[in-house]
Amino acid sequence: MVFLAYFLIGLHIVLCVALTYFVLKQMKKTSELGGSFGGGGGNTSFGRKKGLDTVGKITLGLAIGFMTNSILIAWVIYNAFPSVA
Repeated sequence: MVFLAYFLIGLHIVLCVALTYFVLKQMKKTSELGGSFGGGGGNTSFGRKKGLDTVGKITLGLAIGFMTNSILIAWVIYNAFPSVA
């Protein structure tokens, strides 16, 4: 059970780095710093393209994996180390 906890924490670090990379990759080059604080809303004035592209699907999958892994880590650590919880 302890090995599983360490494995999930390592997987969580990999998911964090990959999710950060793909979220930053989706930002347009013209957004600059203002786009990261919500300034990119002007792109939706005339509609947006339908569906997700490949990078969007990868980002969605990584986000779902991140949330699932977070719940699994909490459950495994609670059961593996009862004195900590």
